[in-house]
Amino acid sequence: MTTGDYTAAQPAAPGTLRGDTDKFAQSPAVTRWLAETAGPVTDLTGRASALESLQGFCAFVGAGPDELVAQCLRPTKSGGTAISTVGRRSVNESVEAFAAAQGLTGHDAIVLGNRLRGFLIHNGIFLQGPASIS
Repeated sequence: MTTGDYTAAQPAAPGTLRGDTDKFAQSPAVTRWLAETAGPVTDLTGRASALESLQGFCAFVGAGPDELVAQCLRPTKSGGTAISTVGRRSVNESVEAFAAAQGLTGHDAIVLGNRLRGFLIHNGIFLQGPASIS
């Protein structure tokens, strides 16, 4: 799979949005996520941070945001779609690997993982991370 025009070559300064981040934010999956998300993602700084996290993750796995959601789905015999256990597990493992690749551990890794899982949850893909209490 390819990331198309969704690249995360240079992180934007906190509180700013690059042009490619704006294009990334126009993806149907990202638009849905931002429209349904309340709290820290609603202000410009939180939105930019959330988009940069997702953009970095998409670059890490080599898939655009819509492709990421599609990886978690499978066709059914009746022609519809259903959640793919294999795809969901793979993406969840990639979330953990991405946090580790960022050098995050403990609470910081959980926060990043939850942010990325939230994107998928708002797109109909349930993922559950590790407990935050150890």
